[in-house]
Amino acid sequence: MRRSLVVAGAVLALTAASAHAQGSAVMTHSSCATAMGAAGVAEPCDDGSAILFNPAAIATQGSVVGVGWTGITTGGGFTYDFTGERIEREASTASVPFLFASHRFTDRLAAGIGVFNPYGLTIDWGEPEGFEGRYVSYETQLRNIYIQPTVAFRAGSWLSFGAGVDVVAASIDINQRVDLATTPLPAGLAPFAGATFGNVGVPLGTDFADAGLSGTGTGVGFHLGAQARFTERLSMGVRYLSEVSIDYEGDAEFTQVPTNYALPTGLPLDPVLAQQFAAGGPLASQALATNLTLPQQLVVGVAVRPIPALRILADYQWTGWSSFDEAPIDFQGGGTDQTLVLDYQDADTYRFGAELMATPALALRGGFIYNTAAEREFSVSPLLPEAERNYYSAGLGYRLGNGLGIDAGYQHIDQSDRRGRVRGRAPGLTQQQLEALNVGVYDADAHLLNVTLSYRFGGQR
Repeated sequence: MRRSLVVAGAVLALTAASAHAQGSAVMTHSSCATAMGAAGVAEPCDDGSAILFNPAAIATQGSVVGVGWTGITTGGGFTYDFTGERIEREASTASVPFLFASHRFTDRLAAGIGVFNPYGLTIDWGEPEGFEGRYVSYETQLRNIYIQPTVAFRAGSWLSFGAGVDVVAASIDINQRVDLATTPLPAGLAPFAGATFGNVGVPLGTDFADAGLSGTGTGVGFHLGAQARFTERLSMGVRYLSEVSIDYEGDAEFTQVPTNYALPTGLPLDPVLAQQFAAGGPLASQALATNLTLPQQLVVGVAVRPIPALRILADYQWTGWSSFDEAPIDFQGGGTDQTLVLDYQDADTYRFGAELMATPALALRGGFIYNTAAEREFSVSPLLPEAERNYYSAGLGYRLGNGLGIDAGYQHIDQSDRRGRVRGRAPGLTQQQLEALNVGVYDADAHLLNVTLSYRFGGQR
C-alpha cells in the first residue's frame, strides 16, 4: 500500500472543499445589504460594510462602526438513481461574524478596516457509515478570514476611489473514510501490478481508516473600488477583488477502522493493516501541503432614486472560479507528487435590491439574486453539492437615535437539484467514465438571518 495513493484521496477532499464556487461564497456581511440582495456597489449601506461592497464609498459616508452576525442554516440530501434510496443531511447552522470601522479625516480622505469571511462553508453528512460519499468527505469546515485596511479619496464632487490590502488567514478541517477495496495491495500480497484489495475479494465500501485532516495558510491580495455620483438620483460603482494565493500546510491523522475481514486464504486482514498505522508506516501521522488560489471578483452596478425615499439597486458580478482547474499536491512524507483535476468554471451573479424609507427612522428592504453554477457537470460531490441558485431576501432598518442603528436581514436560498457523484474523481477519465460517476441527484436549500448594530459618530445615522 503506497502512502501517496492513500493520502491522495484525503488531499483531494482538502483541495476541493475550498473550491465550492458559488456554494461557498458568502456576501452577507451587512444586514442592510443582505435584505437588498447584496446589491450596492454603486451605493453601499452606511453601516461600514462599504469596505467590502465598494471601498471608494467610505470617502462619501460618515465615520461609522458596524458589527454583526450571520447564521446560515443549510439542509438537503442525495437520492440514488436506480435504488431511489435517499440520504438525508440534517440541517446545521454556521455562524459568520463581521466587523467594519471607517473614519472620515477630511471631506476628501477616509480610512477604515474590515474583518469578514467571503468564502466559507460548513457541511455535515452525519454518521460516516450512512453515506457512500464519506470517502470524499462526511464533515467539512472551511474559513477564509479577510482583514482589510482600506483608504479612500474623493477626487471631486462626484468621483471617489478606494483601495485596500487583504490579509487572509485560511483554515480547513476535513473528515473522511478510506475504502479498503480501492486501496492498492502491498507489494508482497499483490498478484499483479496495480492490484487493489478489491481484486482479491474485499467488497466495495469496506472502511478501514478514518482520516482527520486540518490545514492552515495565509495569503495577501488587494481590493479596488470606484464610485461615481452623477446626481442625487443616479450613482454607479465598480470594484475588483484580487485573487489570493494560499499555501496550506497541515496534518493528516489516520485511525484504523476494524474490517473483521479475512482473505480467501484465511489470512485475517486487520493485524496486517494495523502495521500501516504504526510509527513509520504509510498511515502514520504525516504532513500535507498544497496551494489554492481564492478567486478574483469584478462587480459593476447602478443605483437609482426615482423619489428621495426610494432607492433601487442592480449589480452584476463575475467570479473567476476557473482558477480552480488543477491543484498540485506535495506529499511531505515522501509519496509521489500528483496533480488533481478540479475543473471549475467562471460564474455570474445578478443582484437586485430596493429600499423604501417608510418613515425618517424606518427602512423597508427587499432583494433578489440569481447565480450560475461554478461546478461543472462532473465536479459535483458531497463536499458541497452546488448548482444555480435563486435568493429571496427581505429586512428592515431602524434608527434608534444618537447615532445608533440596528438592521436585520433574512434570505432564503433555493438551489436547483443537480446530478452528482459520491466517489472521488481521478484525472484523465473518458467522457463515458465521467458520466458513470454521477449516480444520483443532490438537493439543498438554506435560510439565512443576520443582525447588524452600527454607530455613526456625530450623532447622525
